Amino acid sequence: MKNLHESSPSWHRYRSLLAQEFGVRIERQPMEAWRTVRGHEIHIDDWPAEGRSKGTLILVHGGGGHGRVLAPLADFAAGLGWRVLAPDLPGYGLSRPASTFRWDYAEWPAVVAELADASDGPVVLMGLSLGGMTAVLAARSAARVAGVVVTTLLDMSDPAVFEQAARWRWLGRASRWGFRWMPALVDRLSLPLWLAAPMRKMSGNAAMRDHFATDPLLGRLRVPSRFFRTLHALEPGRIVLRCPLLLVHPGADFWTPTAMSRPAFDRIESPGKRLRELSNGTHLPLEQPARDELQEEIARFLAAVRG
Repeated sequence: MKNLHESSPSWHRYRSLLAQEFGVRIERQPMEAWRTVRGHEIHIDDWPAEGRSKGTLILVHGGGGHGRVLAPLADFAAGLGWRVLAPDLPGYGLSRPASTFRWDYAEWPAVVAELADASDGPVVLMGLSLGGMTAVLAARSAARVAGVVVTTLLDMSDPAVFEQAARWRWLGRASRWGFRWMPALVDRLSLPLWLAAPMRKMSGNAAMRDHFATDPLLGRLRVPSRFFRTLHALEPGRIVLRCPLLLVHPGADFWTPTAMSRPAFDRIESPGKRLRELSNGTHLPLEQPARDELQEEIARFLAAVRG
């Protein structure tokens, strides 16, 4: 199929910023595919493994991104010999949601779980930002997930976490009040992501912050408030995983610091659960030495799963 991102100014700007600001050069080019999952036409970046495939790594983006944003991780893992799938989850990126989609967050882990069960194993999920909890919830229901790596674990049903994740605390409090007392009215509202979330805290780099705040597929994407209401209403409760969990948290994340992830991490039961805080690294940990540390942890985790 036509490679939509290769003709996209958004992708070209992001790739240039990666190289110029962080020294990250994407060496490979994914194939772009469409797959029907739960009625959604899901756009997927499919990064072939270098050499014989050792398994499938599914990258799960957060509430302020899409699959191509995770290209640095996809390129790295493909170089390790893993096939990498980076889907745009319903309502985000280039995917076309089902006509019945009502912006219910629960669709996200359901889509990831179905992709995982249809992939060649072993299958590992890796989630960043909101994608961390999405990956955990998907692994809980999927049958074929052999491991989960996350950079954050945000339980948005916790009022304190929800308010701190919003662009302003007062907006988080006002949203929760509306969710409770005027859900029908709130559901009809939609906000650009730059207004709903502090997109400029995605990175410590000024040029990258501007990209996330102003890009049409990122900060300027309009998201119905129902998505955030169903996200806040989700009650994960006790989470038991049959596979190992690794939380590799950026050490200088001034949007969602490590302390925000600890309650959910402590509540999850998983064999071989481990937490590693990186030396630095903001919400999207591209800075050094955090990037090298993250890659080392990923490589070690994938090797253990493969072994």
